[in-house]
Amino acid sequence: MAQHSVSAGEDEAPEPAIEELGALVLRVWRERGTEQGLRVRILASEGQNEPASMAVLADPEAALEAVRKWLDARQEPPGPSRG
Repeated sequence: MAQHSVSAGEDEAPEPAIEELGALVLRVWRERGTEQGLRVRILASEGQNEPASMAVLADPEAALEAVRKWLDARQEPPGPSRG
């Protein structure tokens, strides 16, 4: 996956690289003449070199669940507690 970092000045320590986990884009519109009336297109990518996936949903709860699943898949696995 791509890593990004911010350059630092001479007296500054560089910031650690940020790991890119992907992108999620939601497009929402109203569609007349349908029972729900709402459509949500979700474009999801796993990183720069991976193809994007797409879903079109009419149920807001289904869209929320898809977003939750996408976010859950990007959480770091639980590690030893720091203390």
